[in-house]
Amino acid sequence: MKMHKAILAVLACCYLILWAGGVGSHLVFGRTPADAQWAATAFLSLAGLLVLLTANRLDRLALLVIGLAGLAAEAIGVHSGFPFGRYEYTTVLQPQLFGVPLVMAAAWMVLVAYIKTMLSSFRLSTWLEALIASAWMVVIDLVIDPLAAGELNYWHWLDSGSYYGIPLQNFAGWFAVSVVIFALLKLSQTTDWQPNAWTVSIGLSIVLFFAFIALAHHLMVIAAIGFGLCFFHLAIAQLHKLTTTHQLHHSPVTRK
Repeated sequence: MKMHKAILAVLACCYLILWAGGVGSHLVFGRTPADAQWAATAFLSLAGLLVLLTANRLDRLALLVIGLAGLAAEAIGVHSGFPFGRYEYTTVLQPQLFGVPLVMAAAWMVLVAYIKTMLSSFRLSTWLEALIASAWMVVIDLVIDPLAAGELNYWHWLDSGSYYGIPLQNFAGWFAVSVVIFALLKLSQTTDWQPNAWTVSIGLSIVLFFAFIALAHHLMVIAAIGFGLCFFHLAIAQLHKLTTTHQLHHSPVTRK
């Protein structure tokens, strides 16, 4: 147990250093240093690893399947233009398989786990949870995609669109893939998704990371959406706290 905590502490410190370095380099220099391109892969890999290491066994298995599903969707998208539109990855994120960086599996895992954790305590119906979670994923992508395809140079869009050059098909595709993932995840659960403060913190930190980089490049609409998502996170967390307190106060008392 002590070794596990020590490993998590070391990984968390490395993650925080990369987070601060990434944000700081854009706030101060307006770019990622040319000799630090490796940091993007390391940053996302650490995020995924921390989420996996802090999940229980059943949730960990589900996360691995989600990562593979996300990777498969990306591979189909890169080679067919469906469902996200036509795009291609640059050489920034390495290594790659079928033209897709392997670290994208970690990105899908982290975002899905984050939103699933935030919503799991409300005990929503399968399709209501899937729809809310998928809409949340799309709003997060409104923050991530313009920067990843622009200043961070992770990928390029081959077809131009109306939202910072991104085709609207991308967001429709994100929503559709997310609905399938969240619905299947809910339907396949034999036990409740376990609360995980690590997952929540890492998910929120990803949103903040891109919000601050948008701010550094004076992309105020994107920054506003990003920081708005953070306030939404706090509202959901407070609602969860109130719901839990209400349930505890109104739970039946068992008499011996």
